[in-house]
Amino acid sequence: MGVVKVIKVKKKFRFWKVIKTILLATVAVVIIWVIYSNIMAVYEQRKYPAIGELVEVNGKNMHIYTKGQGDNTIVLLSGLATPAPALDFEPLINELSKTNKVVVVEPFGYGWSDLTDKERTVENIVEETRAALKKSNIKGPYILMPHSISGIYSLYYANNYSEEVKAIIGIDPTLPQMSEYFGDDVFPTMPKYTEYMAPIGIARLLAYVTPDNILPLSEKGTYTEVNLKMAKSIVAAK
Repeated sequence: MGVVKVIKVKKKFRFWKVIKTILLATVAVVIIWVIYSNIMAVYEQRKYPAIGELVEVNGKNMHIYTKGQGDNTIVLLSGLATPAPALDFEPLINELSKTNKVVVVEPFGYGWSDLTDKERTVENIVEETRAALKKSNIKGPYILMPHSISGIYSLYYANNYSEEVKAIIGIDPTLPQMSEYFGDDVFPTMPKYTEYMAPIGIARLLAYVTPDNILPLSEKGTYTEVNLKMAKSIVAAK
């Protein structure tokens, strides 16, 4: 009986030793990945500088990209979960800029724009967009071309600054009265936890493992290879 008991104790000890080893190895891998992800974020920030102009708004940098010339100035406004609007809109920009001046203002937290602690209200977002346009000396009136949630911003813009808006052309825009038909879920929000995904490396992991979910049409030739690399680096960093 004594021998059997000793054998059981040894097996139990080995079991917990294996569990401990696995846990320590997992923690080590996670720490290494977080360090690697943050180092890569710094490296890619230097490798892929802003493709447009950085202007100061409320003490932070906002990225504004402009292409083309024409009688109309089209301001493209992105949806909620568009990591890098200037890159995401590239195919549309290339077509519209043949006969128009096309502008993309990347809100704080998107693309090459800085992060901000300022509340993301409709009023703040519109005022920041207006400030960026003025700082870049891009004169109106503008044709606002909003996608998704930016439909709300565009209506607020037009209602409060009608002299600055020539027209609104929506790209599947969100509109205020849509909630009457589809409920409040029609107005998207970003979960709080998403702001921690980049610092701890989860965003980079998702960009590597499931690029099609992060970068739609990544394998259909819609975007250039350079565009996709820049977009992936921004997804991983923000």
